[in-house]
Amino acid sequence: MPGPLSDVTILDLTSVISGPLATSILGDQGARVIKVESPNGDSMRMAGAINGGVSSLFSSINRNKESIALDLRKPEAIEIVNKIAARADICIQNYRPGVVEKLGIGYDDLKKINPELIYASISGVGAEGPYSRRRVYDPVIQAYAGFASAQTTNGEPGLIKMMICDKVTSLTMAQAITAALYDRKNTGKGQHVEVSMLEASLYFIWPDCMLDQSFVDKPDSEGGDLTSLYQTVPTQDGHITFMTLQLDEFHGLARAVGKPEWAEDPRFQELMSMYAHYSEIYQELLVQIGTWETAPLAERLTSEDVPFGVVLDPDNILLDPQIQAHQVIKTFEDSMAGSMRHVNRSSRFSSHNTGIRSPAPRLSEHAKTILAEFGYSKTDIKPLQSAGVIL
Repeated sequence: MPGPLSDVTILDLTSVISGPLATSILGDQGARVIKVESPNGDSMRMAGAINGGVSSLFSSINRNKESIALDLRKPEAIEIVNKIAARADICIQNYRPGVVEKLGIGYDDLKKINPELIYASISGVGAEGPYSRRRVYDPVIQAYAGFASAQTTNGEPGLIKMMICDKVTSLTMAQAITAALYDRKNTGKGQHVEVSMLEASLYFIWPDCMLDQSFVDKPDSEGGDLTSLYQTVPTQDGHITFMTLQLDEFHGLARAVGKPEWAEDPRFQELMSMYAHYSEIYQELLVQIGTWETAPLAERLTSEDVPFGVVLDPDNILLDPQIQAHQVIKTFEDSMAGSMRHVNRSSRFSSHNTGIRSPAPRLSEHAKTILAEFGYSKTDIKPLQSAGVIL
């Protein structure tokens, strides 16, 4: 069956990462996504690995979409946007605050055309405040939202080497849009949904990285930092990571690495005592792990039911038996790039077939069919092309 959002049409005015990934998630779940790009195209079309003129990054966050390129500085292009918005369920944009209002396609403009429209806005830090007009990218939000501070090692903060705040924002917006759709089903009314990268990222990081800040007054006791145990450990031929929070997990780890006496040690017979004395044997534990090759150690850890993971590089992720058994990756054909593969979907539905239906579109690939659908004849389209309104 089609995806659960197969009766939803999205007017996508977003570019770069946070907006396109949000609409890609909804597209994977069946929504029709009409992506409006500038005549130069989304800048991510030239990001990531390139094969046959196709960007790996753009492809992964713009699949299942249709593309039309419009010059939104021209009133004829705004008229086209208005016609699509009049029949759309959702309009989503991630321009800096104030831009869409100047263009005449802000929430107040489009709700007059379509009162049931859900208008979704992504911003860097929010529509108000001293930073609201600043340009921001993922590393900037990592700095302001505490992600860089949380990576501090030897007194030096660091950045997570991925677009974590962009992606957190995408997930947050996709869920918020779905909530707004549910609300519209009950009320019959559209509304403005706003998500800022800063707010979404703070919401994400707060539970485990802002422990003391949850209390206005100084807490009676400081929370333990479980992430201090987050580290990779070298083996003879690779790296693993592990975590033992329960007594039986620690006892299994001791036996697996060849230290069964630790499982009988009085210090490690009660949970709180284990936590108190864990640091006394930790360095020796790391040395023991370093004496093993990865494969036999993984077998022993598995047999002892110890939570662990083998550190995999990108090539080996594709070969991992769990990834293959659960059919996480889908291979498909792109007319320019040839065979490509992506993670097929972020969630599974027992009543719907979701995931990749079509590769990312060429720039303005669907312009003529979209315009025809919204009332433009061939004779209407030619002068629009000549005037640079559409590509």
